[in-house]
Parts: sequence; structure tokens; C-alpha cells
Amino acid sequence: MIAEAVARVAGKLSRLAGAGAGSSLPGVILERFAPNFVARRASLLPDGCMVVSGTNGKTTTASMIRAILAESGVTVIGNTTGANLYRGVATSLLEAPRSARMAVFEVDEGALPGLVPMLRPRVLVLTNVFRDQLDRFGEPERVASLLRRAADLLPSDAKVVANADDPHLWHAVADLRPIGYGVMMPTRDPAANPEPGFTGRSARATTEGEPEACPSCGSQLTFSSRTLANLGRARCDHCGWHSAQPDYEARIESGAGLDSLAFEIRGTQVKLPMGGIHNAYNAVAAIAASGAVGVPLHAAVAALERFEPRFGRSEGLQLDGKPVWLALIKNPAGAGAVIQEVASDPRVGAAVISISDQTADGRDISWIWDADFERLVELGIPLVPSGRRAYDTAVRLKYAGAEPESPHPDPMTAIRTAQARCRKDPCVVAVLATYTAMLDVRRAFARARAGRVVDSPWAGVGACPRI
Repeated sequence: MIAEAVARVAGKLSRLAGAGAGSSLPGVILERFAPNFVARRASLLPDGCMVVSGTNGKTTTASMIRAILAESGVTVIGNTTGANLYRGVATSLLEAPRSARMAVFEVDEGALPGLVPMLRPRVLVLTNVFRDQLDRFGEPERVASLLRRAADLLPSDAKVVANADDPHLWHAVADLRPIGYGVMMPTRDPAANPEPGFTGRSARATTEGEPEACPSCGSQLTFSSRTLANLGRARCDHCGWHSAQPDYEARIESGAGLDSLAFEIRGTQVKLPMGGIHNAYNAVAAIAASGAVGVPLHAAVAALERFEPRFGRSEGLQLDGKPVWLALIKNPAGAGAVIQEVASDPRVGAAVISISDQTADGRDISWIWDADFERLVELGIPLVPSGRRAYDTAVRLKYAGAEPESPHPDPMTAIRTAQARCRKDPCVVAVLATYTAMLDVRRAFARARAGRVVDSPWAGVGACPRI
């Protein structure tokens, strides 16, 4: 109890000082002086816990699940700041109101095996395994093994929700009889008959450096359909392994760029107020997870249609009265999905690519050479390198065929340069940033008092319907 009191005071003082560690410092204290706190406090939640893990989509998927549960009348908590190690989970539990009935936590893949026995989640949601933070995880197979190790530590009555379109993830947990989810693109050839919101990218999809080897025998996989990177429906002609039919399948119907996406799931139409195939995956994962605890499909859909993106994930800002769209990129697969989203929206007139190499990003930024920046260059818009590795980013863009603007490590200078070079009126600047670079952008907006979060990234841009 003394440790908890000290942790609460430390968190308050940290926030008052503006140190930015209010979501972690209390957890650090608890980890050192009250190591049983997480298990004890989690056991007091009447409706238990859900945990979301995987390479991409943890923050958005967990936020979507919390939004669905909240609209269903459940008092739900979570690590909403994105602090997804032990300390972030501990802090969230420490600050949880006694009225909280359920928790939904996003958990780092490396921390997952240690936290599962403490949290004893009712549902474990696994998003995907991609090449990410190579200095920490190495190849995707290691991430898949970490997720499987954590799944083996679940309570006997727990449910696993997993991405059936990810060959290596699905193979790792298939014998646990998981609830599968997936995404299916339109059957038309988007390259031959493009529809607004689709650029033909799925037809010419690259793997962004992800492995296409059969998870069972190592032979080359054949894809009958592909969504992004190595996600899709695949089979192995050598050993017969094939993707499973998902229990929940989102069938993409139409998209309108950065701020909307329409899909159908189990006969129900969904209009998501954010774009991108990756967000279709996040949404269907959230629907499957909430269904696992009894939330009806129609209730989950209604909540998602009112969902507001988390900070730095399809976030709308304004600078000098002009719209700025901020999105997170951290690996080749995620960057490819965001670039595809940017390419689908003609309102984007310039882009800032902000790459940093802090611990939270991963020190190894060699992944930028596998990201599909060539697709961004094809748009013919001004590209401004930024972040702590702005000059490395400029070299990458030159090899992609661009003539980038001069590198500007400072985020505000980079964004203003992009606005000045933009040839569209009005102009939307897309900022594609790694995690700490994204935080630098948001801090710069706050310091300058020039930016503000708006209800829609398209405020003042004209007739851009909010779906």
C-alpha cells in the first residue's frame, strides 16, 4: 500500500512538472517495490481483461475495443497513452476507478509472455507479425514464437482472436482453435477499373520485404488474393498448407482516401470514419474481440462508425489554418499501408516523411529501404525529409526517384516547407512519422500554439464528407 501511495504521488508530480513520464513512472515504482500489484489489481476487475498484441495495429485496435465496450455500457480502462510495457499497464491499473469493470490493454510483443500470467486475460487479440525493430526482434518468426508462448500461458477458458490472413501468425496458433478474422478486397481488378479510394496498389502489391515462405515447410507460397504486404489468402503447392477461412471477414466495398472506408461484414454495412486497409483489419479485429465477450455485431458497428482515431494515427491537425494529416509508420508493412492510403486521396498535395531512431522507434532504420516510397514518389508531390534521420531519409527518397526538398529535422519547419511547396489549393499535408518523430510533431504543435486537434482533418478543405 505504501508503494501504491508513493507511485500515485510520483505520477501527479511528474505530470505537473510536464516531464511526460506520468504514464510510466508510477509503474516503474510498482515494478520495483510491489511486483504483485498488476496481478492483484487485475483480479479485482469483475469482467476481467482483454489484451491486444502483435506488430502493427495494437493501439488502434485496443482503442476500438474500448470504444465498443464503453458504448455497450461497460466501464472500461486501458493504457490509452500507448505505454505498453509492464509499467504502462501497472500505471493504468493504479489510476483505474473502483467502478471499472474491465480492462483492455495493448501489450508489447516482448512483454506479452510476462504479463499474460499476471493479467489472465479472457481474450487475447493477435494482430500480425511483420519485420519491426530489427535490433529487438530480428525476424517475424521470433515474434510469432513470442505470441505463441504467451498464448500457451492463457487461462484454460480464454479465447484467442487472430489474423487469419497472416500465414506465420495463424500457423503459430492454429491448434488453439482461434477466432479468425480477415479482409477481402474487391474482386474487380482495381488497376483496370479503378474506384475512388483504390489505386491499383493491391493488384501490384509488393511484400515490403516480408517473408512469403510456407510456415509449415518453407516452400514458396502462392497467393490467390493479397491485401497488404504478405497478408492475404495463400496456399503451399508443396505441402498443402493453406490459409483458413476467417470467422469474421470484412469485404471492402469502397474507400475515399484518408477519412473513410466502407466494408461489409456478416451482411452488415460498416462506414468507418478513417481510411486504409490496415484500419479495416483493426476494425474487424475489434468486432471479433467484442463478439467474443458477447457484444452484438450491430452494437459494435454503431460504435465504430463514431470512433475517433487515437493520437498520431490518422489524426487531423491544423497549422496556420491549413489541414495537416498525421500518421504513424514504423516498418515496411505499415509504411506501405499508409502510403497506399495517401496515394488514394487526391486532396494530399505534399508529404513530410519524418524518420527517427530513438529506442521506441528501433535504432535500426534499414527498414526504410524495403518500404514502398516509390509509390509516394509516383504521386509527383513535394516530399520533405524530416526527423532525427532526415538526411538518411533524403537519400532513400533520391534512390526512389524523387528530388526531395532539403532535409529539415525540425518538424514545424518541415511542415511549413511542405505547405509552401504545395501546388494545390487548398492543400493537405500528410506527415508520415515514426513513433518518436510523431511525438515530436505533436509537441511542436503544442509549443507553437499554432496547431489544434480538430473534429475532422478536412475542416475548411471543402466538400469532404465525414462518413
